[in-house]
Amino acid sequence: GPQMQDTLNAVVKKGELVVGTFDFFPPWGFRDAQNNIVGMDVDIAKELAGDDVLKVKLTLVPVPTTQDRINFLLSGKIDVAISNFTATLPRSKAITFSDPYVIDGIGAIYRKEAKIKSWADLNTKKVAVTTGSTGEILLKEQAPKATVLRFDQASTALLAVQQGKADAQIEDFTYTVYHAGRDPKKSLDFIKQPLAFQPYCFGVRKFDQEWLNYMNFFIYRLHQSGKMKELYKKWFNAEPRPISPNW
Repeated sequence: GPQMQDTLNAVVKKGELVVGTFDFFPPWGFRDAQNNIVGMDVDIAKELAGDDVLKVKLTLVPVPTTQDRINFLLSGKIDVAISNFTATLPRSKAITFSDPYVIDGIGAIYRKEAKIKSWADLNTKKVAVTTGSTGEILLKEQAPKATVLRFDQASTALLAVQQGKADAQIEDFTYTVYHAGRDPKKSLDFIKQPLAFQPYCFGVRKFDQEWLNYMNFFIYRLHQSGKMKELYKKWFNAEPRPISPNW
């Protein structure tokens, strides 16, 4: 039979929680001026490790690419992935996802001179995507005639748009809102209607039921206590979408 995991007891015994998160994806996880990893996912990880929950030391491990979230879990480098991780059926073949903690969608950020107002307008445009992301898949469905430019990280895809090498970038809706509003040249905008609502979940290894149960109860408590809404407002200055959206 499968080898059962016991991450919960292992974390408590060693007194340390190792969380895989991004350090290049504002505002979920990124480096501040002092090179510390900060962001909404980091704040959530701090809550999980804190005195009111696990009461252990928190160690953050930067995850270089979207695929490495799974690789690091399977290799045992991290105990849990908290990295605006979209749960999908293909990914669920390799790992297990917790209950959702945030509902996001897919959005598009673009150069204003490209005159993009709808998803159909992305056809014939040069569109930057993060390799293996849900945005790459949806772009093929919504704008099959678009020229796809693939990048390992969202930050380099955004840079391509800023430098005029791409007309638009497909990313999480919250990402497009965040960066369009912080563009120093005011040359970027975003498509106002998000596409394909997607659940952000924690990633854990398969056959680790007690750890999964603990993650799910922790997420429930974050919402029930109002802490999740507080953190979302801190980083996005907006109300989070309901966890059970009207599809």
